[in-house]
Amino acid sequence: MDLRQLRYFVAVAERGGFGAAASALNVAQSALSRHIKLLEHELGGALLERGARGVSVTESGRVLLDRGRWLLGAVDDIRAEVQLENREPSGTVRLGAPSSLAHIFYTPLARRFAERFPRVQLELSEGLTEEMTDRLLRGEVDIAILSGPQPNDHLTYQTLVVEQVFLIGPPGDPLLGKGPLSRPEIAHLPAAVLPLSASTRDAFPPGVKSRLRVESMASLKQMVAVGLGYGLLPYSGIHKEVADGTLAAARLSWLRGERVLALPRGRPVTRATRETVAALEVICRQLIADGKILVAPPQRRRQSTG
Repeated sequence: MDLRQLRYFVAVAERGGFGAAASALNVAQSALSRHIKLLEHELGGALLERGARGVSVTESGRVLLDRGRWLLGAVDDIRAEVQLENREPSGTVRLGAPSSLAHIFYTPLARRFAERFPRVQLELSEGLTEEMTDRLLRGEVDIAILSGPQPNDHLTYQTLVVEQVFLIGPPGDPLLGKGPLSRPEIAHLPAAVLPLSASTRDAFPPGVKSRLRVESMASLKQMVAVGLGYGLLPYSGIHKEVADGTLAAARLSWLRGERVLALPRGRPVTRATRETVAALEVICRQLIADGKILVAPPQRRRQSTG
């Protein structure tokens, strides 16, 4: 039994005859009759009683008619839902990111989805890269923007952007007014404010002391601004403060921050999640064009002397 045979049977039963059903379905009456006979043969008994005034359903035909109506209605609902999904995604997308990335991506993402995909609900959370990696693996988020994550066989990574990293300090700091700094020039900094995330924890030279480790980027910037130590952040995290003159910054040409989109390997990806990935890529390009993200130049390959 297939859906076509079931639809043919319901049409004949509801219209009380093969002629009317064939006309409604736009099929030959002989073809309709043949399919009903095949269905009766498969189910082991008559489903319709033929008479001079048309047809009526048997007891077993009544069972099939009731179940068939429900099943065909469900199929039509599924078809309509899938077609609507193809036209406009729906459902929930759970996105996680460190606060340093959430503050520049989340608002434009929410605005874009409100305008283009109003049937999608966004759940936006913040946390360290290590925390978001664990949440991805536990199925608590669908996608995450991560900073320099460790390789993981259970996740797929797609590079979003590689940012230039800056040394930051209080406004008017003479060291930061010199322009791009070299490694030796930051080897003897008096103190540093470090993030809890392992991705940049070891970026300072080993001789630079730190008694402050913070999770929040906002707290890190506030501590740096009052002279409690130097910090490291990409330009996307400090562009507003640099423009306002509340922080000073100098580029560290050798230090780069890779931002990646991470998804669980082997887990089905919904249309809404795919649209989220595409939107994040568009937003990233716009942030670069607006000067809020500074892309690190490609690293030079060392030439072989052999």
